[in-house]
Amino acid sequence: MAEGKRKRRILAGMTAGVCLLCCGCGSHAVDQAVPKHGEVMEKTREMSEVPRNAMVNFALRGSMADALRDFYEITVTQRGRLREDMPEFTFELTAYWDMDDRYGLQSIEVRDGDRILQTISIPELACFRATWIYDWMDTLGFALEDVNFDGYLDIRQFDTSNGNYRQEWIYLVWNPEKYMFEHDARLNEISLAAFDQEKKLIYGMERGGAIYHYYSTYQYIDGELVKIKYEEREGLLLDDWQVEEFCAAASGKEEETGYEGSWYYEHVMERDSVTGELETVSEEYVFYCDNENGELSGWDWFHVDAASSLGSRITQAVEQE
Repeated sequence: MAEGKRKRRILAGMTAGVCLLCCGCGSHAVDQAVPKHGEVMEKTREMSEVPRNAMVNFALRGSMADALRDFYEITVTQRGRLREDMPEFTFELTAYWDMDDRYGLQSIEVRDGDRILQTISIPELACFRATWIYDWMDTLGFALEDVNFDGYLDIRQFDTSNGNYRQEWIYLVWNPEKYMFEHDARLNEISLAAFDQEKKLIYGMERGGAIYHYYSTYQYIDGELVKIKYEEREGLLLDDWQVEEFCAAASGKEEETGYEGSWYYEHVMERDSVTGELETVSEEYVFYCDNENGELSGWDWFHVDAASSLGSRITQAVEQE
């Protein structure tokens, strides 16, 4: 169960140059690990009681950022065992709310009982030198998961959203010999990583748009993270008459099929165990039929080899778009 405490300080400006005075408040326990948005907004409304000429412009950045860190600081405590035969560790996360609906994680302190094993500074590990943790994340995006399949749980810390469906994480892998966590930047290269503990595989996905998806599968080989499979799935932007024409040709019938749906280009590559290189195992066009609601049903009606005569016609049509 996460435990939290918070401190709030009111920033007051003195003189036209805005000198900052920090008034500390005693910390106290809260019901949730991270204060909810409503609570934060309540504290913001209390700021309106400060005289207008003493208010700080929270849109400012730069030197103001350091002051904002002290304005609303929280500490979230998590506990867990990295392995059943290990003692329970305490993880104390310190973060600040930057008045922009996010938390900036500053550090993770790792303790074994009363002994501090390490204090991990987070900003220099973050993608943009500061995390963007959403206020609904009660654990501040902290999780324990075995990301290298060695039997020890590691730290998987949410960093920020970044572009089209991509999310950034900070991976801190447990080193049992050094009895400490170490940053593994290799895992950051895997978009939307999902860890299959049974097969000891890591799946990643990138998205170039609503109909453009790219999937990668990784495996640890001799301690190195290796991509062993890559799949492309791209929707084709075809006119209705082209969709019908290619369906008719794929079905081997001269009359119209009346099928409604979408054609996709699908390319699969797998790692050759001898050369270590990714090689094409299939490259084809696949037609998926729509269901009665006009959505893709997932039924793959036709498969057309990209190297075939019809495949060449489809390729030519796509290149002319």
